[in-house]
Amino acid sequence: MDTVSASAQNAPTATAFPHRRWKDHPVVGIDFPDAATFTCDGRWMRTACEALAAQLSPQTDLLGGIDIGGIGFAGALALRNGLGFIDIRKVSSIRAGVIRNLAANYELGDGVALSKGYDLAGRHVTIIDDCLISGGTALATAQLLRRLGAHCMQALFIFELEGMGGRERLAPCGMSVHALEKLAPVER
Repeated sequence: MDTVSASAQNAPTATAFPHRRWKDHPVVGIDFPDAATFTCDGRWMRTACEALAAQLSPQTDLLGGIDIGGIGFAGALALRNGLGFIDIRKVSSIRAGVIRNLAANYELGDGVALSKGYDLAGRHVTIIDDCLISGGTALATAQLLRRLGAHCMQALFIFELEGMGGRERLAPCGMSVHALEKLAPVER
């Protein structure tokens, strides 16, 4: 059964972002925190964007939103900060000509992809996603961006599931990682 976090309060001044947990998603033993419960509230979106902006590297000139949860946050933050924006899609969800980085796992399916035509050489890209679990999606994204000549040294998340190894997986690649809220992998 899916539930809404009991730690969330009705005002954006709370320390916890309201969210629902999808039981056993993407695999058994992980309850995915879904930010969709607060993205429809402008006050919470502003709170999230301000908190993400406070962590944004001053070198960043382009934000990459990871399919699907990170796209909206990256777009909102790009508008707020006057930055460029690209969407990084999961291979199975894009139909146009793409450049791919295949790295199948439970988070990625068949990997990540970018539409062709982006000029990324020399750009400083910060990637944004809703949740850091194992780090597989963020790592595949950083590798793809770097392969295309971008500098990708920072990843921002709304949630991080503790003890899943995501942060530790990204650190050896030189990635700076920041999550607004850390959660247990399974709702208590």
